[in-house]
Amino acid sequence: MAIRDACGRHAFIIGVIATTVYNPISAILHERSKRLEADMQGENSAALKQSASGFWVRQKSDDSATIMNALTSREQGARLGQVTIYTFNNSGNFEKRIEAKNATLQDGYWQLEDARIYTPGKAPDLEQNYRLPTNLSLQQVRESFATPETVPFWQLPSYIELADRAGLLAAGYRLQYQRLIARPFLLAAMVLLAASVSMRFFRFGGAQKMILVGITAGFLLFVLSKITEDMSKSEMLSPVAAAWIPVAIGGLTGFVVLLYQEDG
Repeated sequence: MAIRDACGRHAFIIGVIATTVYNPISAILHERSKRLEADMQGENSAALKQSASGFWVRQKSDDSATIMNALTSREQGARLGQVTIYTFNNSGNFEKRIEAKNATLQDGYWQLEDARIYTPGKAPDLEQNYRLPTNLSLQQVRESFATPETVPFWQLPSYIELADRAGLLAAGYRLQYQRLIARPFLLAAMVLLAASVSMRFFRFGGAQKMILVGITAGFLLFVLSKITEDMSKSEMLSPVAAAWIPVAIGGLTGFVVLLYQEDG
C-alpha cells in the first residue's frame, strides 16, 4: 500500500513538472525545430504542413474581404509558405487571386514574395515583392496558424481569451490546455491502473497474465484518449470532457479493481 501511494505521488509530481516546466521548453524547441527544418529543407517541407488543405484565415476591411490559405506555417503564423489569396469586394464578387511563395506579416500588411496576380480578363501580373494590406495583428494571426503544440502552457489562456474576443475558433488550444492540466492526474490514474493489474498477480504468481492484462489496459486507455481527442477536434465533445474522461475512467477502474482485490 505504501509503495503504491508513493508511486502515485511521484507520478503526480512528474506530471506537474511535465506540464509547467517541460511543456514550455518543448514548445519553444518545437517551434525552433520547425524553423531549422524549413531552413535546411526549403519552404515546401512536408513536415510543416498542417493538413492537405493547409491553414486558413479570413480578413475583412471597409472595401474588401480576403481569404488566405497557406500550406506551411512558421513562427506561429508570422511567416507562411505556398500562399493562395482570394479577394472579394463588398458585394461579395470575386476580384482577383494571388499566389505567392512566401508571406511575411508586417505592421499593417503582408509582404508577399514572388507573387503571381490573376485578375479576370487580364494577363497574370508578376510581382517580386507585393504588399497586401491587412488589419490583423500578430496575435490574431497566431490563433489561426499557430499549432497548439508550439504554444507554451503558460501562454495558452491568453491565446484562448484573444480568440474569443476575435470570434475565432480555439478548440485546439482549449483541448491542449485541459490535457496539460489533466496530465498529472492521468499519470496518477495510470499508476493506479497498473497497480490494479499487477499487485495481486505479483503476490500469487501469474506473471504472463499480469503482463498481458497490463498491456491491454494501457492500450485501451490510450485508444480512449485518442477517441475523445478526435471527437473534441470534430466539435462533438467539449475539450474539458475530452481531457478528463480518460482520467476518470482510468482512475475509477483502477480504484474499483483494487478495492475488489483487497476485499478478496
